[in-house]
Amino acid sequence: MLKRAYYLVTGPNPVARTYGEFIEKCWIPLLVRFAVDSGVYWLSFYPELFNPLVSRFGFELHSPVPQYAVVAFFIGLGVDSLVDFAVTKIPGVKDWLPQMPPPLAPNGRNGGMTPKPPEGA
Repeated sequence: MLKRAYYLVTGPNPVARTYGEFIEKCWIPLLVRFAVDSGVYWLSFYPELFNPLVSRFGFELHSPVPQYAVVAFFIGLGVDSLVDFAVTKIPGVKDWLPQMPPPLAPNGRNGGMTPKPPEGA
């Protein structure tokens, strides 16, 4: 989520000018994504639930995936990216879950207004 916040505040199409404004505008989609991320990540600890799900995609796992902290960390990062993709690109999912707000107006860093040139210029 930190990666998302950074790019949605400082990226080429920001949705907010500050991190506080980002949280104020995006708290609902962030909360929903956090809940979905946590649920999918939690499943990876239970092979009796996780294996039938992954076998539908052609994978077969025989033990809990996150046996080591490093593996658990990278699975968490992967789940976050997969959920982001699903929430923004898959038609049935993106139309059902809340989305991030649209980018600020052009020149949105200053509220969409063009700055005044300095005096004497």
